[in-house]
Order: sequence, then structure tokens, then C-alpha cells
Amino acid sequence: MARPLAVLACLAGLLTLCACGVPRQKIPVSTDPLGATVYADGEKTCASTPCSVSLDRKSDHLLTIVKDGYEQEEVVLHRRFQPDKALRDGVISGMILGGGPEGVASRTAKEVDEQERSGEAYVLEPSIVTIKLTPKGAGN
Repeated sequence: MARPLAVLACLAGLLTLCACGVPRQKIPVSTDPLGATVYADGEKTCASTPCSVSLDRKSDHLLTIVKDGYEQEEVVLHRRFQPDKALRDGVISGMILGGGPEGVASRTAKEVDEQERSGEAYVLEPSIVTIKLTPKGAGN
């Protein structure tokens, strides 16, 4: 019986470790042609595509993609709530810590609330950005 308790203790520790810091998501960015610069929320995050940008999931973000001789492109990354993940993690946490059905429900609600505040309950979309750049003056 000691072995399952050790496993549960490890799982509880992992849940605690995962809750630290601001959750981030890597977004791959590619362009045609290659070699564009990517700015996230006005700050340079990638000198030459293809690349990945790491962004916090607490809010929406604006990617600005620029390359000499081409029109500037902008992509908004929206955060989307993941109710299944938040509820699953809350139920697991409540079951590990025990306390009967009331304890599980209480811990689930608390876990969902914490994940919403930290950004962990969200995912950024689109999860991959692929842009075909337009040469300047091509639309005129």
C-alpha cells in the first residue's frame, strides 16, 4: 500500500511544480519567402523565419511579421479557454488530496480558478502561423 501512496505524493508534487510561473506556449512561425523578422506585442522575438516564439497564455498577442520589400503582416493570437483540461486537473488534484465528494468539488473549483488566473487554462490560437508575404506594390 505504501507504493500507491508514494505515486500519489509524486503526482501531487508534479501538479504543484506545474502551477509555478506563467504558462507559455511555443508558436512556430514560417513565411514564404523565408527570412522575415517577427515581433510579438511590439518586441523583436525572432530575427529570421522559420522560428518559434514563446508567449504567455494569459492574454492575446499580436505578431507583426516584416521583411524588406514585402508588405507587413499582422496575426492576432487569441487565447481560448480549455474547460476539459482545467476540470480534469482539478478533479485529479481533489482526488489525490482526498476529502470526499465535497472536497473534490471544492478543490476542482479552486483549481479551475487558479488555472484561469495563471493562464494555464488557456491555449493560444492559431497554434501555428504560416504567412505568404506579398511583395510591396504587387496589389497596385
